[in-house]
Formats: sequence, C-alpha cells, structure tokens
Amino acid sequence: MQKLKNYWVKIKNFKITRKFVLQTFLVLLLTCLFSLIYFNQATISLYLHNFSSLNKNTLQIYSIYVGQGDSSFVILPDKTSILIDTGTEEYADKFCGELSAIMENNGIEKIDYLFLTHPHSDHIGGAIKVFERFEVLDIFRPIICLPNENNPYGYDTTEDFLYIDVIEKAKGEGIVNFITPQEWQISSYILKIWTPLSVSYSDLNDYSPVITLQNEENSLMFTGDLSIDGEEEFLEVVNEIDLDIDLLKVSHHGSQNATSAEFLQKIKPEVAIISAGVDNIYNFPNEELIERLKTNGVQNIYSTNTLGTIGISLDNGLTIVASGFIFQDNAFLVTIYFILLFAIFSVREPYILKREKRYESFLQKKKI
Repeated sequence: MQKLKNYWVKIKNFKITRKFVLQTFLVLLLTCLFSLIYFNQATISLYLHNFSSLNKNTLQIYSIYVGQGDSSFVILPDKTSILIDTGTEEYADKFCGELSAIMENNGIEKIDYLFLTHPHSDHIGGAIKVFERFEVLDIFRPIICLPNENNPYGYDTTEDFLYIDVIEKAKGEGIVNFITPQEWQISSYILKIWTPLSVSYSDLNDYSPVITLQNEENSLMFTGDLSIDGEEEFLEVVNEIDLDIDLLKVSHHGSQNATSAEFLQKIKPEVAIISAGVDNIYNFPNEELIERLKTNGVQNIYSTNTLGTIGISLDNGLTIVASGFIFQDNAFLVTIYFILLFAIFSVREPYILKREKRYESFLQKKKI
C-alpha cells in the first residue's frame, strides 16, 4: 500500500518540464517515422534500389529477394508480365509488397503468366498471397496431380498440403495449364518450355522446366531448381540447336549439384543471377559453382544474398541495379526503434537547459 501511495504522490506532484516536452516530441517523431518506414517498406525499397534508372521501354527482369527461396519477375516492352515462382511463405507479404511496387512503377495491373516450377515451399510458398493480391490470367503448374484429380496423362500424384492448397486456389483464379514442352509468341519474344519430358521424376527438383524467352536481340533462361540429371535431359533435347543466352537465372540457389560445365558450355550465358537467402544454412551460392561459372565465361554474377532484389534492363546491353538489405527485416526495425526510444529517455538533460535552470536559481536567490 505504501508503494501505491508513493506513486500517487508522484503523480499528483508531477510537473511538465521542458525535458519532458522534448522527450514527448522526439518519441512522437520517432514513432511516426518508423510507422512510415514499417508500413511502406516495399515503396521505400523500390526507390532505394533506384530501379527508376532501368529502361521501362525495354525488357526488364527482377530477381526479388524472398529469403532462401526464388522468384523472378519479367516485364516485356509491351508491359506483358511473367512471374516465375513466388518465394517462401515467410516472405509472402514482403514479396507481394515489393512486387506491387514494381508493377505500379511500370503501370501494370495484372500478372499475365505465372509459372510454378515445382512443388517445393521455397518456390510456391507465396503463391496463395499472390492470388489474393493480384489478378493472374494464365497459371502454369508442375506435372504433378492432386489426389482424386482427373489424370489421363499418368502423372505422379502428391498429398503435400501446401501444393494441394496452391493448386486448388489456382483453379479458382485463372486458366491453369500443366508445364509441358511448348512455345508461343509474346510481343516480339518467343517463350519456349523445353522440359520436362517424362511423366515422373524421383527428384522433385527435376520437375522444374527449362524456360527461355528470346528474340533477335535478347535471350533469357530460367531453370527453377533443375539438377544435373534434368540438365542432361535438356541437353538431349537441344541437341544441335545453338543457344547464346544473355542472362541465366542459376538453378537451385547456386548449389554445386546443378549448372554443370556441359550445360554452361552449351548455353554460353553472359550474366548469371542467383537467388539465395542471407546467411542461409546451405552456404549458397556454393564457391565451387561460382568458380565454375567464371571458368565458363560468366564474369557478371549477381546474387540476392548480397544485393537484395536485383533489377536488370536488357536492350542490346545490360543495366544492372541493385541495393543492400535496407528495411528487409521487421525484427531489426523494431529493435532499432526500441533502442532509440531507450536512448531518448536515458539521455541527460541538455546542457543549455541546465544552464538556464542555474540562471533562474541565481535570480531567485537575488530576489531573496
């Protein structure tokens, strides 16, 4: 009871001081600033990356940071949009926020094509959020069926809960197609799906398609998490066809068990992008893989684990724009906020206020 009485006395005798006013102002300012940053991370990230310097009238490629996952967003000159994979479930909200900012910056209101390369959570984890946030017109899914789904092709089935949820949601959103070898023209580009060829694979990664997007000037290749076995299947298909790829999205986050020397010698990429998480437990991208890329003529290598989201424009040359991990971690932001809050209440009274108080005290004594 005595403690309560002491607190009550303190409250009754409380006086608003200039120090209290200053602290209150700083707390309000800090809270407003951090709220602005916290709820607008995607837009702020967009401007900090300086993606405005990319040429909006040509082909743009964005490798969006999704932690230890994968997602690529392609914008064609006519603003047709292609999303390949959706990253992890953990990063789904941030991913959708940054994707929305990129789309808004380019005047895009829908996703024309969505490819879900294979049923691993680090590639399809954000798909349901994508369906909730955006209009998706055409969806391409792996050649893996759901239980009790009509399956005249003899494809494998799965009972993976996430994959089932994603595909069931996809069927309610747009036209859903299986990923099979085919090609069609989009704007001035030919989009070609080279593999997979079989109906069943022991490694889920090998359901990943090899996708190219080419015209007379530019060529891109996306490989999901394709392993060396899947690459060998592709090499058999491509056979004598000459491929010169400008930009390769490296398979399986830069694992040493993919992107073989034979594969690189066939496609001869100039630029490689690797999607990997910061301080990931697999130590991706692997140093052996990086050396293999360099040995086979790939001198321009960019990775999201050191650069964050990467933006590239292709128009008879490359414009690379990338930035660090500013505002990527909510826990980091909250921690910094409370550290600054503690600093505001811990700081001693400014010297100028102390000097004024001494002067007032001197005047009081003079009057006495």
